[in-house]
Formats: sequence, structure tokens, C-alpha cells
Amino acid sequence: MWYSKLSNKRLWQAFNEISRIPRESGNEEGIRNYLLSWAEKHSLEAKADSKGNVVIYAKATKGCEKLPTIALQGHMDMVCVKRPNSKHDFLIDPISIETDGVTIKARGTSLGADNGIAIAMILSILADPKAQHGPVEAIFTVEEETGLGGVYALDTELVKARRLINLDSEEEGLIYTGCAGGLDLEATLKYKTEAAAGTALKVKVSGLLGGHSGSEIHKERGNAIKILARYLNRLPSFSIASIEGGTRHNVIPSSAEAVITVEDKDVALSLAAAMQEELENEYKVSDPGVKLSVSSTQMPSTTMKRKKSQKLADLLFASPHGVASMSTVIDGIVETSDNLAMVRLVNGKANVSYSIRSNVDSRKMLLAYEIIAIAESLGFKVKAEGNYPAWEPNPSSKLTKEVARGYRKITGKKPVITAIHAGLECGILNERIPGMDSVSIGPELHDVHSVNENLNVESAERICDFLTKLLPTLK
Repeated sequence: MWYSKLSNKRLWQAFNEISRIPRESGNEEGIRNYLLSWAEKHSLEAKADSKGNVVIYAKATKGCEKLPTIALQGHMDMVCVKRPNSKHDFLIDPISIETDGVTIKARGTSLGADNGIAIAMILSILADPKAQHGPVEAIFTVEEETGLGGVYALDTELVKARRLINLDSEEEGLIYTGCAGGLDLEATLKYKTEAAAGTALKVKVSGLLGGHSGSEIHKERGNAIKILARYLNRLPSFSIASIEGGTRHNVIPSSAEAVITVEDKDVALSLAAAMQEELENEYKVSDPGVKLSVSSTQMPSTTMKRKKSQKLADLLFASPHGVASMSTVIDGIVETSDNLAMVRLVNGKANVSYSIRSNVDSRKMLLAYEIIAIAESLGFKVKAEGNYPAWEPNPSSKLTKEVARGYRKITGKKPVITAIHAGLECGILNERIPGMDSVSIGPELHDVHSVNENLNVESAERICDFLTKLLPTLK
């Protein structure tokens, strides 16, 4: 077994079992049934609500009966992405895990440690016969990665705790007490086709790292859709036969491609060669593998009409992507950003998706209106959806003080108390459950929402050990 040489066998066995269950957002039935069966096997009460969220209840251990109830929370679903040549089927295939003893990765796909490691830590603690704790409510939500649908629909009558530790963070030593709110936009343009003419070319952008559109947006990684649009903008004329880029609203696009027709093939190839040199220089640190390739391909029968092709390319080129502003309240964190997330042609419509985040709701809406103005000026219709609030830090949080004090005592290190630009479920839980006090912690996890996702072994074991030792101290 891949974890045979790792220290915390209980933790990694749980993670392995979870990783064998397909659990893409919207396909959480398998992991839900696993959690309910696991609870029954361990003689713990468990309930599922009508949305499919699960709460497992563990009674206080001996000597801890007077401690207040604490909720431990994570989400069941994962972002499923794979390498272009991978045959992995996320509906039926288990994640194939490998480790060098330092990090844990998946072969050719995302790992799903976001947020499988949270589930594994909670289950390993509840199954530990030596662990001490007060009453625990383990809350596992669905559809976190596709708009936080699970937590919005959570039956709050199932939750009695008024203090919650979320385990969906990705940097050890940080205690998050706030996060960004978010909003998704969908811009749509109807188009008609015409007979293809000229020379057909396939334009492909690849080799980018991608990553989480919240926690990694500040790393200046390339957006494959923006790079593709940049190339199209340089062509004297073109028509689009097909175009596709991006995989999820919360994933920075790592690949994109289009089939186009042009009048002058030589000019198109020359522009591509020149732009490849520029890209290699610009992204030599953040995305050293960036590649723009343009090659001859089979002639399509039809293309979008040229004017509509230009309007789509103009929107992609003009659309903002990345950090819009840094926080003036908390040093070093992004305040507002957007991710130009996806582009598709579907049934005579060009669809362009955006994910906007901000720790300040008014700035979130301002950026949304700017994008809407650009899109509507080019003839697109725009729909807003998935609006969720920012989680505002609570400087008087008793739980934050207790967790910080416990971290110093248990680890000997001083934690950093801050906010995160990614979206977390804490803000919604705090809003929906009066009196809820939340923090978020987690182990070192890198390149989430990408095929390069990796989890630090020792960090995950340290956080699990810290949480185990922290629980009996929370008063």
C-alpha cells in the first residue's frame, strides 16, 4: 500500500478509502453512503439532510463531558481535472495515489486532498481510541466546489454546536478568520455560421500550471484563454470554427484550443513563433512550460461568421483576469480578483464564464459591473449567479483566541491570524446559524484544482495531531 511507510496509518488509511470513491461535485452519493456506513460501523449517530449533507455525532469521551460541543467541518466533493492524455473516468475510477514520503500526488489527475484530507482527519480522530474530546459534530457538505450549494441548503436544525473548525485551508501555521465572497458571471452571444473558407489552423495553448482561482490567483500564472485571445487579437482576420478552454469556474485555465480559418497561413505561423518567444520570457518563472502551437488541421465545414468571431475574441482579450486590488486592511492578501474561467461554443451560442472574488462586497460588485459593461458593449447577454457573502473577521472571537493559544502551546510556534482570498463555507455557516464562531485551518496543500495538486505528508500529520490535542482544551 502506498502509505505503508508513513507514520499516521489511521489517517492515511482513511484518506485512501475516501480517494477510492468517485466524488466529483454533484456525484457525492458514494462518499455520502460511505460516511453513513462508517458512522454505523463505529456506533456513531449520523444524519443526512435532503440535500445530501451529512452530520456525524460523537459523544464526549470520559472526563470531557462538560466541554461545549465543537463542530469539525469539511466538504465531500472535489474538483476533477486530468491530463489531456489521461483515460481516467471520474464517474467510476478511484484516484491513483503515489508518494515519495514527502508529498502525496495523484497519477495524471487532481488529488482531491481538497477536501478529502479534512474528511480523513476528522474520521481518524473520531476513530482514535486514545483521543479525548467534548461532544463533536462532524459536518460534511456537498457541492462546495460548484457554488457552495450544500452549505446553503444545510439543515441547520442538525447543528447544535456554536463553535466550528473548518479544515478547508491550505497553509500550515495560519488561522483564517475571514474569506472572500464570490459571484459568477455567464456571458452569452448567439451566432450564425457560414461556409468555411481559407486555411484551417488549430491553435493550442498548453503547459500552464493553472491552479486555484482564489488561493493561487496572486501567483501571476498564465491563463490559457487569455493567451489564446492575445494570439487571435494579432491576426489580421480570422473566423472561429471551435473554441474551448478552462474546466471549472474556480480553476485557472491551464489549456485552451481553437480551430480557426485564416487567409494567410504564413502570417499566422510567423505571429505564433514571435509570440511563443514573448511567452517564454514573460512566464519563465511562473509557467516555464507555456506553449503556443499553431498547426494545419482538417478544414471544418462551417465557422462562426467573421464579425461574431471577432466579437468573441475581443471579449476574451478585453476581459480582466487576475488580481484587481490588494487588501488595505490585511497586509499581503488579495482583496479583489476575477478568473476568466471558461469559454465554449454550445448550440449556436458562445458562452464565457467568470468567477469574481472579493473580501469587500462592494468591490466585488464593481468588478462585476465592469465586466458586464465590456460584454454588453460587444453584444453579449450576461447572467449573474452564485453570489455568496464575504466572511468578515471577528476580532473578539473567543474560538480564534483559544485555537491560537493552543497552537502556540502544542506546537511551540506562533500562528498567523489572517483572512484568505479563497471562498470558505464559514461565512455562510456563520450567517445561517446565529451565534456561530468559526476558524479555518489546514495542512500544506499546493496546486489544488490542477493535475499538480500535492499534499505535504508531515504537515497533514502535524495538523491532525494538533487538532487531536486541541479538542480537549477547548472550553
